[in-house]
Amino acid sequence: MRLYYSFFAIWIAAVNNLQSQSKIKCDLTEISSIAFDKSPNIKRTYYAIQNAEGELQVQWSTFDFNLNSALSYQNSRLNLYDADPRNQYIDRSLKSNSVDFSAGLQKRFRTSQIAEVSLRYLYNDSNFPLNTFNQFVGPFYGNHTGVLNFSLTQPLLRGRGKKTATTGEKTASLYIDKNKFDYEFTNSYEILQIGIAYWTYYTAFKSLDVYKQNESRVRNVLEITKELIKADKKPESDMAQVNADLTNQERLTFTAQQNLYNARLNLGRAIGLSDEESQQLGDPASDFPVVTESGYKENIDKKALIKRAKDNRGDLKAIQKVTEAVELQYQLAENNLKPQLDLTGFAYYGSTSVGNGVDKTFSSFVNNQGQDLGVGAKLTFTFALNNNLAKGNYSINKIAVQDQAIISDNTRRNVDLNINAALNNLNNSVLILEKAKESMGFHKEAFDNEQIKFQMGLTTLLNLMLFQERFTYSELEYLNAEQQFSNAIISLRHETGTLVSKENLDFKVIPNAFYTVPNTEN
Repeated sequence: MRLYYSFFAIWIAAVNNLQSQSKIKCDLTEISSIAFDKSPNIKRTYYAIQNAEGELQVQWSTFDFNLNSALSYQNSRLNLYDADPRNQYIDRSLKSNSVDFSAGLQKRFRTSQIAEVSLRYLYNDSNFPLNTFNQFVGPFYGNHTGVLNFSLTQPLLRGRGKKTATTGEKTASLYIDKNKFDYEFTNSYEILQIGIAYWTYYTAFKSLDVYKQNESRVRNVLEITKELIKADKKPESDMAQVNADLTNQERLTFTAQQNLYNARLNLGRAIGLSDEESQQLGDPASDFPVVTESGYKENIDKKALIKRAKDNRGDLKAIQKVTEAVELQYQLAENNLKPQLDLTGFAYYGSTSVGNGVDKTFSSFVNNQGQDLGVGAKLTFTFALNNNLAKGNYSINKIAVQDQAIISDNTRRNVDLNINAALNNLNNSVLILEKAKESMGFHKEAFDNEQIKFQMGLTTLLNLMLFQERFTYSELEYLNAEQQFSNAIISLRHETGTLVSKENLDFKVIPNAFYTVPNTEN
């Protein structure tokens, strides 16, 4: 039997240990780190960076080497007319074979030129025994021709210059930077939401404790009332009031438990946890920040905070990159209003050889007889008379530049307003917290005094219950004031871009970001 109890005790300990291990430690910094891997919004913003990198690769393709080749073979049979003099050499049917092979390599340079090298080889034979010089060579005697071409095209109007040629590439690079800054700002925003959700969870956790203590105080009043009734110091009817108050306090405790459960799930939602994972969140382990340790001081320099925001905020940097990209696209659209005038210089070399055999194939490129060498140039002019496509794109991009300027100005304006509001909230939250603490102390003292007077029969039960409710309400108000102060710190951190730090694309919460106000001296 003793062995059985020992085994049972070990089993209970193992189960408790397993349950404790399955809990997620609810430390504010640790759960924030989990969000970098779990948050759907953070993941989606990271995918936007990869998508932009894919777009850059698409733009690189403009400057790829393009290889093209073609091979064709043709066999033909021509029935000659009776009057055709070739009938005396062949049996009324001219049979021929031909092979045509071509290969070319084209490259567009970032300086806007287009270079092309091409090679062409042609072979043909027929059953006609005479060559072009009326020499008898026999049927199916082959003719080989090889030609090598080189051309270089320089745009003179539309598409001219490195700046125009690389617009797509530069624009794609700017959008990569833009999405990286968006990713940075999204991380900050998600950590802000986690911080707010955590302080709500912590407030709900502490509020439940307040309600339980209040319920305990009511039960204590109930016991005191029973003793006073037994001593004929209080009427029996007071029991109904105390029982009604106790029932109401039990209801409030159940409501607080429900609020705590919902707050835990909402915190898990903000982190990116599933329902099962959210329920594994442990009790909150990080306490509220303390004003004296937060670095808070009166008359914080608002201009310094705004400057820090403009230096650090990812959304402002992202908007600047978009502005640069839109301006580049506008310049390209302006360039496309011009007609297209291209100057092409070219050179070619060709040679021929006759006869059958593989050696004749290669000698066609170097044979001295039949060599053909030349250089030249040409101008190509293209212009759409109405040019509606270019004009329409120009108008669209011009409006986009103007619209982006409004977006940029509006964002900076809102940053100034948001920092002003966040700083005002911080200042007020400190004052509210101080007054809430003072109020809670006075209400506790008043309740303790009223409780003594009640035991002495110097006050009524109704007064005691009233003072008790006021004390409980002051405790809850103090918790709300602490939550407000905590939220004010992280909101100001987010607005100034000092909530998270990054190394490349790896992010982490700045140490003490949840507990200290931004430093305005750096």
